[in-house]
Amino acid sequence: MRSDQATVKNMRNSRYEIRIAGSGGQGIILAGIMLAEAALLDGKCVAQSQTYGAAVRGGDSVSEVIISYVEVDYPHALELDLLIALTQKACDRNLPDLKEEGTLIVDSQLVHRAIWRKVASLPFQQIAREVGEERAINMAALGAIASFCSEVSRDSLAKVMAKRLPSTKVTANLQAFDEAIKFTHNLRGKLKYIDIKDELEI
Repeated sequence: MRSDQATVKNMRNSRYEIRIAGSGGQGIILAGIMLAEAALLDGKCVAQSQTYGAAVRGGDSVSEVIISYVEVDYPHALELDLLIALTQKACDRNLPDLKEEGTLIVDSQLVHRAIWRKVASLPFQQIAREVGEERAINMAALGAIASFCSEVSRDSLAKVMAKRLPSTKVTANLQAFDEAIKFTHNLRGKLKYIDIKDELEI
């Protein structure tokens, strides 16, 4: 038993676990794939997986990315370091998988309550609209991830975006991505810390 516990502990210590959760139509799966590809460009070992409900648009959509400096033996999350929730339902459903010291990032227009200590609330939907590409909410989310996760670089994510997105969409999506990075940098020292027993109205 002790040997098994030690193995699990070592796995957790060598991994950075990210989950992007929302609904179908928000580009969750694409964002996870792009995040994984960017981490590979940065020389990391990566495992990426996704799940989604029967209803593609409006149903549950989740993408997980495990980043490590060593080979990833187990491809699914053990304890999330970072959770990005783009709907209230996604926040409620996935929050129990976030480790105690982990960070929760939510869309300020779509998520209004969270029971957690470390929360960053960003206007992803608003950012996407302001750059003229409402579907860029997922790229704005990647910008927030780039700010909080040192395991993947902004440059690698930008390269993957240029490769994966239609050429006519790259500029607006990059603008949403970089705007979220700026917004998140301003929040880094101002994350909300609350008692874990309290409910935060965001």
